[in-house]
Amino acid sequence: MYNPKEISEFYNNYGVREWERLNLSAYDRINYYLHMHFLKEHIGQGKTVLDAGCGAGRFSIEIAKSGSKVTLLDISSEQLRLAESKLIEENLESNLDDVILADLRDLSMIEDNKFDTVVCYGAPLNYLLENKEKAINELVRVTKTGGNILVSVNSKWGVIRTQLGREDFDYTSFFGNPDYWFIDQVVNTGDLPKHEMVNHPPRHFFYAQELEDLLKAAGVGNIILGGSPCITSGFRKATEMLEKDETAWKTILRLEEKAYCTRTMVDNGEFLLAKGVKKCK
Repeated sequence: MYNPKEISEFYNNYGVREWERLNLSAYDRINYYLHMHFLKEHIGQGKTVLDAGCGAGRFSIEIAKSGSKVTLLDISSEQLRLAESKLIEENLESNLDDVILADLRDLSMIEDNKFDTVVCYGAPLNYLLENKEKAINELVRVTKTGGNILVSVNSKWGVIRTQLGREDFDYTSFFGNPDYWFIDQVVNTGDLPKHEMVNHPPRHFFYAQELEDLLKAAGVGNIILGGSPCITSGFRKATEMLEKDETAWKTILRLEEKAYCTRTMVDNGEFLLAKGVKKCK
């Protein structure tokens, strides 16, 4: 069952690691690069943007730098504090509209049709479990008709695939103990319950068609899906080597751009991206 207090406490304690996680390695930098590539055409001068589940503000800063007016929203007071402080450090406070401590299930403090673009990156929707539809409906409600909604979630197939790319990891022990690791439960239902070896609260992992159907049911059209990372999903060691050579790095980024929104590839990504337009009722 969804436990907002547990999630809030987890990210309050997680602290600055949330800021650091998208710049820890070449693999993480590809993930960040693709998320921004997916977002960049929907932010810019004169746009109002909600960064829902903003975390420590890694994407909020780029949204503000683009000239958009950004509203920070998160369930963690510590993550909001970090995000606001990062914007101030970058002298971007003039592009900060509001800071809201809230649960994605209930955005009643925000009026209907308020934002040109609503972004929900970093997989906050994975924690909503049985409330995922309610949260998506709220994100759509606060988006202007004709505005854009963008989300990223942890992918069911991607999270299993990326276990094979972990270094110093006992693959046989993991795949050889499917009941202990809830592997078949995750595959069959998407749900990972609380586990003694997993720090995160319980999560639901999505697959592409499921996420697309949820967005359509909430009134989102013209949906585009993506997988991030795509070609390099799970290949952490290889990306470290590629980044050391300028031409190789540019080449893999160019290939990622071409591949990551290919429908047959999107479920491979550790993160599943989706965006679309709020339709008229």
